Amino acid sequence: MCIKLNSAEFCFRTFSVWALLWMLLGSQSAQAAPLDMLIHDPFDTQGWVKAPLGKPWQDQHLQLPKAALPGTHTFVKPQSLAALTNYALAHNPQTRVAYLNLQASAAGLGVAESAWLPSISLSDSAVRSQSNTTAGFSIPIINSSSASLSLSYVLLDFGLRAAQKDAALAQLYISGFDNNSALSKVALSVTQNYYQLIGEQALVRAYLQTVTEDKANLDAARLKQHAGMATIADVLQAQSALAQARAQWISASATVRSDQAALASSCGLPSNNPIPLVPLNTHRLPPDITPSVQSLVQHATQHNPTVQAAAAQILSSRATLREDQAQGLPTLSASMSAGKRFQNGLEPSQNWAIGFSLKVPLFTGFHDSYQIQQARRQERSARASLNQETQTIALTVYQDYQTVMGARSAAAAAQLAVTSAQASLAAIRAQYKVGLSTMLNLLTAQATLTTAEQTRIQDITTAYVQLANLANALGMIGLPKTLPGGPA
Repeated sequence: MCIKLNSAEFCFRTFSVWALLWMLLGSQSAQAAPLDMLIHDPFDTQGWVKAPLGKPWQDQHLQLPKAALPGTHTFVKPQSLAALTNYALAHNPQTRVAYLNLQASAAGLGVAESAWLPSISLSDSAVRSQSNTTAGFSIPIINSSSASLSLSYVLLDFGLRAAQKDAALAQLYISGFDNNSALSKVALSVTQNYYQLIGEQALVRAYLQTVTEDKANLDAARLKQHAGMATIADVLQAQSALAQARAQWISASATVRSDQAALASSCGLPSNNPIPLVPLNTHRLPPDITPSVQSLVQHATQHNPTVQAAAAQILSSRATLREDQAQGLPTLSASMSAGKRFQNGLEPSQNWAIGFSLKVPLFTGFHDSYQIQQARRQERSARASLNQETQTIALTVYQDYQTVMGARSAAAAAQLAVTSAQASLAAIRAQYKVGLSTMLNLLTAQATLTTAEQTRIQDITTAYVQLANLANALGMIGLPKTLPGGPA
């Protein structure tokens, strides 16, 4: 149907409008605007998914950021644990991430502080326009430009900005304690890998000494066989013991190479970067712990960075609660603006304004009330998390304390076992040379000494590692020279 007016063009336009309405309302399956349905994929988004089902997706033109691989470092002299720990704290990526997060939190505090300052903005616009009247007359082109300067400032917000600042400050505390925790974790990793490697190196030397001893036993068995004082069984037993000792030495050497890679990685170095170490004195016991376990637990619950971060989370939750409560209170703001408008070379017009704005929230669809309830429960959850973290750290300190004391006692007993095994081997070797003992007794004594040496090294390194675990639970970085409550 067409309405007759002055031109047929109006009829065509009316028909087109009705046709579009019919397409939009008449088609029950339409899910988009009619013109949108003309082209299915105008931007060729499916071109990004060219790989068939079951094949890995890839894009030849994708340029992802590339990680900076660590550079090698040459150590000119054997390194102590303290020197390696200092190097790792400055080069391990984990400490860098934690420090950058701390810097970001400090900048976040600046964001919160900026809310106390006014906001000033300068705007400028230029417009060239022309319009036609319905009678066919053209209005001359108008060239206009205007510039304005405006200032706004919040006069009263009932503690909203203060709560936001406290929340940012609490986040800074959390990031600071997370940074300390990262330092402790890196130091602990270096210590664990250091003693693991240095213990394996000591085992390699012990196994190598066993290989030397077994070679001597084999030579002695062969000499006695040629002299008719021993049978071929003694030679075969000595050969078997030597082969087993060589297998242990080869296996320990491979473990050393793996431990070297782990230590280099914890220091922020490539896995193949060699690090010379000061040999471990397996004859010196780890230091004793003089403070009581109760005093150590008390210190840990106050100075462990994980516990401190959990306590700071309560401050953050409290600030968030105050911030949510202040969101429902009135806000009073002041604003000032001044500007000039220039049009077609005429004299500029000036304008200025000073005003106050009062915002009083009346109803937010229960959004604010639920948000306040959420913040209160998060604050209670933070308190529960602090209690949980404190109990966990207290248990860790108690267990590490008992483990250190047990490992130190075991290392002292292993030291006596090594001394006894050395004396027994010397006596049996002397008896074997004169025919008063058998090769089986000699090899048994050698195996007993090897086992005692291995046990001593493992007990001593375990004691040092457990001491590092205890120091980490106490919130210390690296092995402590003294422990809270007295010298270690």
